[in-house]
Amino acid sequence: MGYIDLQATLRDWPYEPEKISVRKILGTDGAVRIQMRVELGVIQMDAEGRPDGTRPFGSDSLLVYHQHRLTKFQERNGTSLGFTLSRAECEALRAEASLFYRRYIALFVLEEFPAVLRDTGHSLAVFDLCREYAAEADDRTALEEFRPYVIMMNARAQAYQAIEDGEAASALAHVHRGIMEIKAHHTSQGKEETAEQCEEIKILKELGQEVRSLIPEDSLVVTRKALRAAIAAEQFEEAARLRDEIKNARAKKD
Repeated sequence: MGYIDLQATLRDWPYEPEKISVRKILGTDGAVRIQMRVELGVIQMDAEGRPDGTRPFGSDSLLVYHQHRLTKFQERNGTSLGFTLSRAECEALRAEASLFYRRYIALFVLEEFPAVLRDTGHSLAVFDLCREYAAEADDRTALEEFRPYVIMMNARAQAYQAIEDGEAASALAHVHRGIMEIKAHHTSQGKEETAEQCEEIKILKELGQEVRSLIPEDSLVVTRKALRAAIAAEQFEEAARLRDEIKNARAKKD
């Protein structure tokens, strides 16, 4: 029948329950692809474009397609008021976000941090589009519970890339930015009191401690960058705290 038995491939690449096993391959068409070993086989994803290699409606992704629709709507009407996403369209966008989730997890394991930023950025844009334009209330909120996780992965990728580039102070600023964005999300959801118990924030704080060990103790560079990030995110209470930290550090030097 022409089908290929994958048993030899699976035997040579055993599944390890406690490990995310990922590798890059060169396809027969010369394109780079990513494979992930799962319990019942192997998932294969394109490294560029949609992970499943499709082009919905001739676009790079459903997100791009609907963003183009939105732009055209705004050009015709002078406003986005009245633009909506149907339940089926939101379901399809959520399915696409799931594909990108699988790939950015694989890319993170491969330490392909710029690609992780690309794919987490895609997911966050899908979240935003559904939140703003879904016709049904439950579709507007369906993805919001996953936002802290995607923000965390985005911040970690930025931080690790900065470390690779020898910019530890920038790495810590990215960590602070991620923490502030997750806190802001919890506040927007009326869950401000639970933010500190959030697992994503705990992970970022641990990363922050790791990064701080790479920076001289008396350096003010990292605090200034964190201050700029706080101001940009309109986290003014955090900004005030950081200003006091800079002021106290300067006083000690004087």
